[in-house]
Amino acid sequence: MLLLTAAEMRELDRATIEGGHATGDALMERAGAGVAEAMERRYGPALALRIVVLCGTGNNGGDGFVAARHLRARGAEIHVGLIGERERVRGEARVHLDRLEREGAGVAEIGSEEALRRLLASRARWDFALDALLGTGSRVGLEGLIAGAAQALRDLDDAGTRVVAVDLPTGVHPDTGEIARRAVRADLTVTFGHPKRGQWLYPGRAFVGALEVVDIGLIPAPDAARFPVELATGIDIANLLPLRDPRAHKGASGRVLIVGGAPGLTGAVTLAARGATRAGAGYVQCAVPEGLCDILAVKLTTEMTLAAPQTAGRTLARAALERIQAWAERADAVLIGSGLSRDPESAGLARALVAARALPTVLDADGLNAYEGTEGFDSRSGAPLVLTPHLGEMGRLTGDTPASLEARRIEAAREWAARWKAVVVLKGAPTVTAAPDGRATVNPTGNPGLATAGTGDVLAGMIVALLAQRLDPYDAARAAAYVHGLAGDRVAGVKGPLGLDAADVAEAVPAGLHALTRARDEALEKRPGAI
Repeated sequence: MLLLTAAEMRELDRATIEGGHATGDALMERAGAGVAEAMERRYGPALALRIVVLCGTGNNGGDGFVAARHLRARGAEIHVGLIGERERVRGEARVHLDRLEREGAGVAEIGSEEALRRLLASRARWDFALDALLGTGSRVGLEGLIAGAAQALRDLDDAGTRVVAVDLPTGVHPDTGEIARRAVRADLTVTFGHPKRGQWLYPGRAFVGALEVVDIGLIPAPDAARFPVELATGIDIANLLPLRDPRAHKGASGRVLIVGGAPGLTGAVTLAARGATRAGAGYVQCAVPEGLCDILAVKLTTEMTLAAPQTAGRTLARAALERIQAWAERADAVLIGSGLSRDPESAGLARALVAARALPTVLDADGLNAYEGTEGFDSRSGAPLVLTPHLGEMGRLTGDTPASLEARRIEAAREWAARWKAVVVLKGAPTVTAAPDGRATVNPTGNPGLATAGTGDVLAGMIVALLAQRLDPYDAARAAAYVHGLAGDRVAGVKGPLGLDAADVAEAVPAGLHALTRARDEALEKRPGAI
């Protein structure tokens, strides 16, 4: 499922029309009808209710005219307000305005805030209000009557009216998710063809409410390089997950080596190891300072420890390099950084391991911090590298502030992935996984309960497990992010998000994987000729 900017959406619209696949009139008809159908699905078939529809003079207003006509046909009491001058309504929008009026609906031309107040005061209560003011034409600043109409929709929302946004709430930027001071808060947003980036990026995401995507018959993206960002879906992620051979043994199911550990940070290694095991790795070993092996032997059950040379402070010493490299020869993928500490010698070891890596490698936590102030990641080995920073770590690596990275979360991940020649998993809400070739996937799963210590270690362990099971690095990272969030959602659904524990997330991973693979297998069984 593509995740589009406003310009990309216009390009797909134009390609669909110019290619003769649909007229602009037909696309608008399908969009407006889709709004009515989505409302009926969500709120029930009996829409004999009082609905006010506020329409702008552009194409979003045209979608609103169509939605009003279809809702009226379903028995709703419809009142339509045109915010602006009738003469400014042109093209397909004018066609549908005229049709709405020919079928007997009145459309009030709203030329002042007083006229808007009279329309809204014509009923003591409105059951629904449709926001068809700007759609993807929304920008951060709202002015004049549009600003007044947006504020009126906010007031209706405060009074208990359900607000339905047509394509995008007014005042939410379609590309960045930035919001205007008086942006509309929707209970439901019905968008067309594909979701828009601003619907999944905060703070705009908090104003969208429930999101439904209506198929209006757009052609497939003609050039994937021009439409590089997608929203992860369950079926797409399920199709990435490994299929285990019925003859498989533990050595053939993915061998993982985790490098890390320091006093006070043994929990990070433990959680990464559990994440790897729960994501399907057949064999997990942890290379840790020799003085911590006894502690980790108590914490770990199915995973094993390997004693590595240590510093006086019981962190990994530079002298551990050759021994860890020898252990890595028996692994399929390596994770570096879990509980590593900020000890300079341990940081130097991490950099040496990355520079000489021969296997797919995940760099997390203090493995990333080891590169603060350096010129970047050594890519001469050619072995894949997956980086898993949160905003603070990303800021230390790039010199950008967390706020500036958050404001351009998708593009920042894409740009640095290309520069570093590595897969970047920029963790947060939402997590964005970017590949060096410009592709990116935005993850829709997860909840605020995951904002607790250790959940990132579980995710890193899951990524290295999927790498060890021979997934492409980009696919391993985005699949792990999706399943990790899904596991968190399953835990929160039972226990609630407050007090969610990282260990609980790790234990929920197999059930999340099972749900996805079962859906995939059921889809395969429905194919013609399936046995």
